Amino acid sequence: MNKNLSFTREESILVIDDCPENLKLLSGILSAAGYKVHLAPSGKLALNFINANLPDLILLDIMMPHMDGYEVCEQLKATPKTQNIPIIFISALQEIFDKVKAFSVGGIDYITKPFQQQEVLVRVENQLRLRRMSKQLIDQNILEERNRMAREIHDTLAQTFTGIIIHLGAAERVIAANPEQAQGHMKTVCELARSGLAEARRSVECLRPQLLEDGDLYSALNQIAKQMSSDTDTRTIFEVVGTVYFLPLEVENNLLRIGQEALTNALKYAKATAIKIELVYEISQFILRVQDNGQGFDTESIGFRNGFGLLGMRERADRINAQLIVNSKPGNGTEVIVSVERQ
Repeated sequence: MNKNLSFTREESILVIDDCPENLKLLSGILSAAGYKVHLAPSGKLALNFINANLPDLILLDIMMPHMDGYEVCEQLKATPKTQNIPIIFISALQEIFDKVKAFSVGGIDYITKPFQQQEVLVRVENQLRLRRMSKQLIDQNILEERNRMAREIHDTLAQTFTGIIIHLGAAERVIAANPEQAQGHMKTVCELARSGLAEARRSVECLRPQLLEDGDLYSALNQIAKQMSSDTDTRTIFEVVGTVYFLPLEVENNLLRIGQEALTNALKYAKATAIKIELVYEISQFILRVQDNGQGFDTESIGFRNGFGLLGMRERADRINAQLIVNSKPGNGTEVIVSVERQ
C-alpha cells in the first residue's frame, strides 16, 4: 500500500500568519492530510476572507504586525456568525506567549514553532472531531425539535378538521328543517378553519431554523413573539438588563425554545393580553424571564405537571444544566424563569 496516497476531507482550515515560510509549511502538512487549506498573511485579510467563507478551523499566529492574533481572535469571538469557529494559536518557542490571555480571548489550543508534523495533525484533528461531535448534537436537537413541532401541527389540524367535519354533518342534517341552526354550525366551521389556519401558519414559522443564525437571542425571541401574536391584540414588552454577551449556540438554542414554549402557552392557552420578556445578563449567570397576565394555572395539578409544555421545557433546561422555575396561580398569570450559569 502506498502510504503517500492522500484523500480529500470536507473540513476547511484557514492559516493566518505573516510569515510566508510558515504558511507554505503548514499548507503542505495540512494539504497532504487531505484538508482544504486557505492562507491569509494578515489579520485584516483573514477577517475579510472569513466574512464570506467560514472555515471549520483556524490556525492563528500571535505575533503579527498591525493586528496581532489576540485581537483577531477577540473580533471573531464577538461575532455570532464566527464565535463557534475553533481557533488554535501559533507561537514560536522564543516568543512571549501569554497562555492565560490566549484562552481567555477564545483560543482552544496552541502549537509551537518549529512545527512537528504529527503534533500539528493530532491537534487539528482533535479539534475538528470535537466540532463534528458538537454539530451532530446540535443537529440532533434541531431534528427532535422539528419532529415535536411537526407532531403538534398534525394534532392541531387533526382536531380542527374533526370539528369541521362534525359541524358540517350537523348542518347538513338540519338545513331543511332548521336553517338558522344550520347557519350556526356553518359559522362554527368558519371559525374553526380560521383558527386552524392561523395555528398552522404560526407553527410553520416557528420551524424556521435560521432564527439564531441570523441574529442574537433577543432578535430571535422578538421575531417569534411578533409572528405568534400577529393575529391577536396581545401587547409584548421586551427588556434587556445588563451588558449583553454571547452564550454558546446550544445554550441559546435551548433558551430560545423554552421562551417559545412559554410564549405559546401565554398566547394559546392562558389568553394573555400582555407579555413581558426579560433578558438579564449578570456576571455569573444569564436569566430569561417570561411573564404574562393570563388566566394562570394550578401548579400542583397533575394536568399542569404533565402538560403546559412543562416536560419539554424541563428537558431543554436539563440539556444545558439550567434551572427552570414556573410560578403561576389561577387568575394571576404565569411566570417562567430559566437561569443558566455563565461558562
